[in-house]
Amino acid sequence: MALKLKPKPFGPVFVIFEGSDSFLYAYGDPDKATPHPPVNSPVDTMLASLGSCIVKSVQWAADQHKVTPQPFQVKVEALKSTDLPGRVESATITVIGAIVEDAELAEKIVKQAKSVCTVSNSLTTKVEIVIAAG
Repeated sequence: MALKLKPKPFGPVFVIFEGSDSFLYAYGDPDKATPHPPVNSPVDTMLASLGSCIVKSVQWAADQHKVTPQPFQVKVEALKSTDLPGRVESATITVIGAIVEDAELAEKIVKQAKSVCTVSNSLTTKVEIVIAAG
């Protein structure tokens, strides 16, 4: 008989881009941001790494399109698998805010960013990304 675990959520972890190369991080409440990633658990730190990679990748993709990204946030949430071995089964990254004014271009930038994000490409976890225009 296979052991079933309770589904456990991780996060949300926020990575906040304000227009510079340094980011702010928050666990749970983006209004309580600090310059340091959360250390509540190793998984939350991993989610901060995933979020940071997406933000950096958005910056790179925007540069490829010769546009400057506006301030935005990413929210990263994950679910633990309900079977063994213990692992993150899925992660969802929500881009909050308008990266650029053109929504169609923003979608292209996010898609390109997801394709080049080393952290998400390294995970065997299903990683989904959605846009929530602010």
